Amino acid sequence: MYKNVYVIGVFDLFHKGHLELLRKAKLLGHKLIVAVNGDDMVSEYKRTPLYSEEDRLEIIRNCKYVDEAFIIRGYDNKEYLEKYNIDAIVHGDDWEKGSYLEQIRVTEEYLFTHNIDIVLVPYTNGVSTSGLIKHIKETRDCHNVSVQLPSIFQVNEGNVTKISNILQQNNYTFKNIAIVSGNSTSYKYAELILNSMQACSYIVQKSDDATVEALREFCLSKKIDLLVGVGGGSILDVVKRVSLLANIENLLVPTIISNDGLVSPISVIKDQNDQTVSLPGRTPFGVVVDMDIIRNAPFKFLQAAAGDILSNISATNDWSLSFKHKGEPINDLAFMLSRSAAYALIHHESKDLKNRNFLKQVIYCQISSGLSMALAGTSRPCSGSEHLLSHAIDFHSLSEKTLHGYQVGSISIFCLYLQKRLDAKCINYAQELNIPLAFHNLSDDLSRNLSMIYETSGKMRPGRYTVLDTIKGIKFEDVYSEFLFFLERFKVQNTFYQYQ
Repeated sequence: MYKNVYVIGVFDLFHKGHLELLRKAKLLGHKLIVAVNGDDMVSEYKRTPLYSEEDRLEIIRNCKYVDEAFIIRGYDNKEYLEKYNIDAIVHGDDWEKGSYLEQIRVTEEYLFTHNIDIVLVPYTNGVSTSGLIKHIKETRDCHNVSVQLPSIFQVNEGNVTKISNILQQNNYTFKNIAIVSGNSTSYKYAELILNSMQACSYIVQKSDDATVEALREFCLSKKIDLLVGVGGGSILDVVKRVSLLANIENLLVPTIISNDGLVSPISVIKDQNDQTVSLPGRTPFGVVVDMDIIRNAPFKFLQAAAGDILSNISATNDWSLSFKHKGEPINDLAFMLSRSAAYALIHHESKDLKNRNFLKQVIYCQISSGLSMALAGTSRPCSGSEHLLSHAIDFHSLSEKTLHGYQVGSISIFCLYLQKRLDAKCINYAQELNIPLAFHNLSDDLSRNLSMIYETSGKMRPGRYTVLDTIKGIKFEDVYSEFLFFLERFKVQNTFYQYQ
């Protein structure tokens, strides 16, 4: 019998399956210690819990099998394994052991060195939190969901100096406004706003937890009621995150457009271990885009923004595939918004990013993509197999110099091939934007690590069914070689990887 047994879990909508896991764990040892995953952590890899972390902790603490419980806010469990002298970690056998160890950031060597066993107990079939949520959704009478959408959306030249007028025209009045920017290019544009309206300036250096907390405290102490974010994705993500935590509105003025994250309720922030995590943010109530600013941004960001749209097609194809094979529900409006945004660009008469009409359409389409995710309450409309492969590449740092939108645009061509949905329009679109048709050309390291990328992709979003699930058991290099043969057979020439 073990001395100290350790269980980690979310324990949302506490049910019989949770109770059975804790009961079985307690039978294995003298003392049962439970780590309850925090809200931000769960929102990143699963979904926002229905019960708060405090409520879930209180439920676990009052379970008769549990001796001690606490909230854990990171994936790495080593600190607590050592603090509580754990000699057995217990989990349901629905997880593969290797994947689970990777999830909690421990290795076989670490377990051996610290004399800790992993015990996988039989999973309780027929009951799960996901199943309960699905049942509630399927049986409720009304499917209407309140979704926060931007009230202000302006795209035009010279908008950066018109924000005060735009707020007045829409009958919005704020007492204490903070203009948040970086300290270089974005500050130059922030100064234009500061010269045109009464507001204070706040400069952020990083997009990490410490920066978020410092800005939150500033907002509370100064009674800020509107944050105006000026800059690229990292600055705007900090603003959306603080807006949620401080419960105040935010208006965004992007200086670059490179992906669909602008109006999404997600903020990508660095945690205390300098690891990138996706956390809940507040959807902006206003977006003001100055075409002059976007047009003057480095060309590679415009390429990335246009390339990112290709992923909408492969992602919605995967969504349909999951509906067919797994019964995953589809939000029709979100599906249509995402897909129509992509086809609006693919069928546009000009693919020249210097063309005002095409560039404006790229901006509109990125906004539509963000709205589709807000409506769906998930990234499903714009993130499928192509994003799983892209996240795997990022996880192993195999293409660090490639912008996200450019990368997923290239990978989407391969995923469309797997889905048997690759047509001439998509190929021509990628070629005209100088996006590689074969994603291994993004970096010299990719072709040598195709199997590793594929294996890792399956761990990026557990439970997200995509076309990649249909090729399990087949050597990934062989599948990729067939794709390259397809391109050669139809005399499709690959584009040269280059930012202009």
